[in-house]
Amino acid sequence: MPNVEVNCTVSNCYFHRKGNICGAEKILIDTDSKDRSSEFGSEIDFREVEEKAKTSEETCCKTFRPKR
Repeated sequence: MPNVEVNCTVSNCYFHRKGNICGAEKILIDTDSKDRSSEFGSEIDFREVEEKAKTSEETCCKTFRPKR
């Protein structure tokens, strides 16, 4: 399987790395059925955006784990 760079703007995630890169070895992504109106596309520069979440339910990424 090829290595894929995954961008992540959730700066308080344990796997978050410099440059808004996800450093997790494996990533679980699930559908986010709550609010599709906030979805955005690749026109956003992920290197410039930083957000915070408390749980994986506040993200579309089920791999999220808060930094301690």
